[in-house]
Amino acid sequence: MSTAAATLTPHAASQANVIRKITVELNRTDPKRLHLRYLLEGDIARLFVPRDDEPIRTDELWRRTCCEVFLRAETGERYYEYNLAPSTRWAAYRFNGYRNEMADAEVATPLISTEVEDWRFVLSADLDMHQLPHLPGDASWLVSLSVVVEDLDGNVAWWALTHPSLEPDFHNRRSFVMTLPEAGASA
Repeated sequence: MSTAAATLTPHAASQANVIRKITVELNRTDPKRLHLRYLLEGDIARLFVPRDDEPIRTDELWRRTCCEVFLRAETGERYYEYNLAPSTRWAAYRFNGYRNEMADAEVATPLISTEVEDWRFVLSADLDMHQLPHLPGDASWLVSLSVVVEDLDGNVAWWALTHPSLEPDFHNRRSFVMTLPEAGASA
């Protein structure tokens, strides 16, 4: 198993300020499986959290509170995006380059769970990526992490590992700043 952790920062254009800190833990539990744990700390009573729903594939989850992970091999332009909503709805896409030739990625339904307390919100997800041919199980992956935060007034904040452009853009190639070693390697 390889593990990593990161703290996200809000984009300068963010309007919602109900969250004061976001951390993400990643555990690559075997070559093509990933466990993610997003921890949001702040005024959780003011955070818009969609109700529990059926874990079905749904587009445009990124418009509301949503946790995201982008993954690509160390070489090449192809990458994958997962959107993981607190409602347990999800999406997975593949791209052949920067926002190029987007298509649904055929993957197993992610297992998503949430925990809510007064001061923290946790979204955990288990991803099975055996069906993703351009994400090798025997090599390190480049990762970009992000969270869209919406408050009860409809204000939005965009959190990520880094913000390399003036506008929030989680697809930017320069956003893939984390390396997750193959399972069994040390970080």
